[in-house]
Order: sequence, then C-alpha cells, then structure tokens
Amino acid sequence: MNNTIVALSTARGRAAIAVVRMSGDNAIEIAKKIFHPFPTQPNLLKPGVLETKHFNEHAMCVYFAAPHSYTGENTVEFHCHGGTAVSQAVIEACLDNGAVMAQNGEFSKRAFINGKQNLTNAEGIIEMIEAETASAAKAGANLLENKLGKRIVELQNVLLDAVSACEAALDYPEEDLELPTVQTVKEQLRTVAESLNALIATSALGKVAKYGIDVAIVGKPNVGKSSLLNALIGTDRAIVSDIRGTTRDTLTESVNYRDIRFNFVDTAGLRESSDEIEKEGIRRAKKAADSADVVLHVTDDPNDRSVYPTIRPQVRIYNKCDLFDSKPCCVDSLVVSAKYGDVEIVKETLYEMFSADEIGSSDLLITNERHLDCLKRAEKQLAEAIADCDKTTLDVVTNQIKQAWQTLGEITGNSAQEDVIDRIYSKFCLGK
Repeated sequence: MNNTIVALSTARGRAAIAVVRMSGDNAIEIAKKIFHPFPTQPNLLKPGVLETKHFNEHAMCVYFAAPHSYTGENTVEFHCHGGTAVSQAVIEACLDNGAVMAQNGEFSKRAFINGKQNLTNAEGIIEMIEAETASAAKAGANLLENKLGKRIVELQNVLLDAVSACEAALDYPEEDLELPTVQTVKEQLRTVAESLNALIATSALGKVAKYGIDVAIVGKPNVGKSSLLNALIGTDRAIVSDIRGTTRDTLTESVNYRDIRFNFVDTAGLRESSDEIEKEGIRRAKKAADSADVVLHVTDDPNDRSVYPTIRPQVRIYNKCDLFDSKPCCVDSLVVSAKYGDVEIVKETLYEMFSADEIGSSDLLITNERHLDCLKRAEKQLAEAIADCDKTTLDVVTNQIKQAWQTLGEITGNSAQEDVIDRIYSKFCLGK
C-alpha cells in the first residue's frame, strides 16, 4: 500500500483560492473524516465544511477514483480560501489523519510509475510551468502531448524490427526463413538515423523558443549602447551619461518580442584603459560578446565600417542617426536613433536572423538538453552500426542496434535509470 501524500498544489501566499491535493490508497478515507458532506460521485466539485484543528473552513472538494486520476491513484483535492494559514491548517488536518507530506514532484512521479505519463510528458509539464513566452509554452505543450514520445517509439519500433530480423537469422540459420540482407538492415538504420538528424537539427530553434536570443551590445564608449538598451526594453534601466566609462559592468535585461524573448546585455565601452575597474568591465564585455548568440556592434560614426572581432553573427548599428547629415548604407547594418526610440527594426532583424517565425509552425522542437544528448548518442551508435554492417558479424551489429534502442528509450523513460528519473521529478515543485 502506498503512503497517502498531501501538499499544496497552488502557489504559496495570499490568493483567492488555494488547492490542497492528496493522493494514495487512503486519500478518500481521510477526506471523508474531515470534509462533510463528501461528494457522492467522482469528478464532481462539491461545497461543504472542512474541519481543521483551529477552525471550520467553508471549502469545496472533488475526488478522482483510481485509475482515472492524474496519479492513477485515488486522489482528492480541497479548494479552500487562499492564504498561508488556511491551506496549512487543511494540510495539518490531512496529516493528523494519516497522510504524509509529499516530496517535490511526487504526484507526477507516481503518475509515471502508474503509466499515466512518460518522462517527456513530465518534462513538458516543467517547461510549461517555467515558460515565459508563447513559444516556450508551445514547446512544453508539445512535450506534454507526447509528440516527441510518440516519434521516439516509432523509431524504436523500426530498430526493434531490425533486431528481430537479425536475431532470427542468427538463431535459426537452418530454417527456410526470409532473412534480411545487410543492405536491408542498413536502409532501416539509415532511415532512423536521418530522422534523428532531423530532430537534432531542430535544437537550434528549440533553444530560441525556450531561452530566447542572447544579444550582446558592444562598441566604443559614448556611442549610445546604454541608450539603445533602454530603447529596446522600453524603460530607463541603464544609466546614460556623457561621461566616458559610465558602464563598468554587464547589465542584462530581457524583453518579449512577438512570441520569443530577447536577452540584451549592455556592456562597458571598448577602449584602452589603465583603470583596473574599467579594464575588468571591458574584459566582461568581451566575454559577453563571445558567449552571445549575436552581437550588436554600435557606432555613432556614419563613416565607421569596422567590425567587431568575433565568430558570432553580428549586426552593425549606426546610432544617433538624428545627428547624421546623410544616412550610411552598407550590408548587415541598421540605422537607428535610440534617443527617439527608433529601434523596432533591430528587434525585427534579430527575429528574422534566427528564423523565429518558424517556431510557431513547428510541431516538434528539441528544447531539452537531456533529450538532445540522447538523440546525439543514439545517432552516433547507429552511424557505427551502419559502418560496421559491411565489415563485422551480424551479432555485433545487432548489439549496436540494441544500444541505440536503449539510448532512445532514455528519452521516454522505458530504459532510463532510476537516478535519472529521480533527478527529473526533483525539479518539480511540491504538489505537482
């Protein structure tokens, strides 16, 4: 018999409503002791009185009978008044009658154990909770809907067919069976490898969807980098001054544009300096540029054709165009006036540079580093199997195919180690 667990499922603090959740064999029995009148049928939210040690709470209760619940167990939810004291009193009433406090992610982990979800579903829940843009939420929803899980199972089935055919050839060589040729096995493996490569290729867009685009703003002192940051985020976040070297450290601010996020980093002006603090700021500026997805190289000189020395994509920004006699025109450059907020073209250019419009039309993007690692390892294992088809025995190739099958299974959890499963569910909050 499983312990009956209880936890607050909504955020702590002042709110209109708080939801306390219980799950386990004795959830309904415990709820009947403290809530009256208890609902006469499942899935029906019913008002009543919830008895706590300190007061009677006018609340609502609903129960979900196993196996037709989120966890696959008997589950009860109390919908009570929000606030720390009320919800804590309800939890204490459950504990006093035999429940135990849930661990982080224990409700979802029980759903996994009871076959209600796989690991990709669980990670989709995490991504939806953490999503701060529409694109990130959509990527999480696709995981939650098991789109990746279904695709992985399809690919595993192809590998399973190849393994079954190979093992039949090895185990029953004397039988009159239609045995696979090496070429047939190679074609099956190539089909799966190509599908894996296609999934891996979506990880670049997946990173943009989940984390946004990191943009470093660099340039000489007093070219308007801080003014540009303020204009891009729509608020006076960075100090703007005519004094050179005002910005001594990196300053990061994020803003949502359409359905993605830009993470802008304002940096110290680049110049030779003997000031130790300014030199450190310049070092940090270069570090920010080196790690960014794209660099905005800002200048206020219409004759400046220099480029910032980086392997990252960059866009030259001619700022203070309101002071120019004539606007410069050259490839990979934009002309703006941060002073007057004329910077929308910068956001649109960045959006187009990273093909962010494709995110909305993509049904499946790889946004999870764990998934990406599994896909890459499986693709490598298949590449080795394909290469070995012509130079080794069928039993060796069969073992390599099995390894790839198992690696893909780590994504959904059907071959994941227990420590991986525990690590994933530990990322959940209490009550989820």
